[in-house]
Amino acid sequence: MKRWFISLSALALVGTAPLLGGEPVRAQIFQVKDAIVENIFRPEVKLTLSADKQVVELDDKGQQKVLWQELEGRVTVQPGDVIRYTVDGSNSGDVDAANLQITQPVPDKTIFEIGSAQGAAQITYSIDNAQSFVSEPMVEVTLPDGTVELQPAPAEAYTHVKWGFGDSLASAEAVEVSYNVVVR
Repeated sequence: MKRWFISLSALALVGTAPLLGGEPVRAQIFQVKDAIVENIFRPEVKLTLSADKQVVELDDKGQQKVLWQELEGRVTVQPGDVIRYTVDGSNSGDVDAANLQITQPVPDKTIFEIGSAQGAAQITYSIDNAQSFVSEPMVEVTLPDGTVELQPAPAEAYTHVKWGFGDSLASAEAVEVSYNVVVR
């Protein structure tokens, strides 16, 4: 009888094992499979930031020619120097990167050069330290007669630039965005 009781206990344990976590073993296996697939097939967007200083030279004909000198390490810049920041990268993952956005600050002691932002994306700007972004920042200005009107924000007010790449960045697709600032 003892032998029969032990066999029934073992059978009961084996019968309940698939339900120990509250879900059948089959459902748990599918969840593990989905987690493995998510970890194998995911976007991997790697971005690189670089900076170049604008140098204006005269060519053989006496015409001004704009060149960009790459800045690396510790460099000295002077007030009035124009610096171009470039972010480039690509999606080296196996799937599209959904809703990719690149946000760059306007560095301290510089002024954003309005109209300089480039890139194949929707470009928006912030004048409130990245709290909100719009395509054309406006500020309230009080006129001499006391009325208040909205006017385009001055370059000094810009704090961030953001590029939105829409629905997705395809696997193996590259991006490049840039913007200029003037050293104060």
